[in-house]
Amino acid sequence: MNDQQETEDITELDKKYGEEKPSAEFAKLLEEAGPEADRQQDVAVGKKVKGKIQKIDDSSAFVDFGGRSEAVIDLQELRADNGELNVSEGDTIEAVVSSVEGEIRLTRSLRSSNKEVIREAHESGLPVNGRVTGFNKGGLVVNLGGLRAFCPLSQIEMGFCQDPESYAGKTLSFKIIELRGGGRNLVVSHRAILEEEAKAQGLILREKLSKGDELEGKITRIERFGAFVDIGGVEGLVHVSEISHTRVNSPGDVLKSGQTIKVKILDIKDLGGDRERISLSLKALEPDPWSNLSFREGQVITGKVVSLQAFGAFVGVAPGIEGLVHISQLTAEKRVNNPSEVVSVGQEVQVRVQDIDRKQHRISLSMRAAQAAVEQEIEQQDMAEFESKERLKVGEVDGSMADALRKAGLL
Repeated sequence: MNDQQETEDITELDKKYGEEKPSAEFAKLLEEAGPEADRQQDVAVGKKVKGKIQKIDDSSAFVDFGGRSEAVIDLQELRADNGELNVSEGDTIEAVVSSVEGEIRLTRSLRSSNKEVIREAHESGLPVNGRVTGFNKGGLVVNLGGLRAFCPLSQIEMGFCQDPESYAGKTLSFKIIELRGGGRNLVVSHRAILEEEAKAQGLILREKLSKGDELEGKITRIERFGAFVDIGGVEGLVHVSEISHTRVNSPGDVLKSGQTIKVKILDIKDLGGDRERISLSLKALEPDPWSNLSFREGQVITGKVVSLQAFGAFVGVAPGIEGLVHISQLTAEKRVNNPSEVVSVGQEVQVRVQDIDRKQHRISLSMRAAQAAVEQEIEQQDMAEFESKERLKVGEVDGSMADALRKAGLL
């Protein structure tokens, strides 16, 4: 392969697999893993092996090929056209590894080379097992029955792979997503296997889900309008308004991708075609602050301005409780064109509770009425103080007159 062809290949990979992509030519990425991959002798799907039949039972033959354990091959693979078994214990046979899941299984139905086996797996979309023999900043180097393949970083896990080094030496299932040069250049994906498994789990889970269910999930991504949560192969949305009883301006302020949270299903809407919209909530699992308000209508309380709108200011008066001060109720001193002329976010203000709608979770507040109530209270206090002083003066006069009368002998 010349330099120009390598550059074209890696450019096409970049387009297909996004930001988490190989950062050099395919051949160079493989070379970075070193010669260890070439020395790898572990069994993988598609690898041709040779061994001696150790035992034959009613349905299978057990073959010693020098591996860590014996391999199993179906007797149907060893019968002649007339149905007679044409091998016996002690015979040596050649076969191709068809599976390593649980036990090593062999087949003779694929009598082609490893490259042809891999080609058939690519065309049919069947998974193959491979051993991770190296890694670099672009992804994983994989041994597929003696053939070297590359798994880009974006194709290792469902999300971003933080620790590709942890896969070194592991045997995983892969899908072949690129086959070039007659099998010399192979690109594989473990993520495709995980996505298929998640889809299968999701189909099972869908049958069990219902409104009101409480379950754990993992945040897959965060948007300005909410957070998407994987609840076991099925994805739902926690809208920003359902994150907390307190105001949340941005979901990213309180949640992060990859975080495990507990949610409640608010609604499941069938969109047709095996699709649905699942609405989730975090705040539905928290105590409702509206169930036990500590104030009443007509009471003057202190709150903090949490946001400004063209029509007024929202004021937090308790954890999870906000009320609206309409622009007409901000002040009586002047006409207000914009709430920012009177208040600012974070400012503490006194408000009078005008109306409480528990059903709609709405509270009407008034700074204007609170100011009038405070002024009235001050006026009443001043009046009470004045009357108290007047009574004291009268008391002093009355006392002086009593003394004079006593001295005159009239009392």
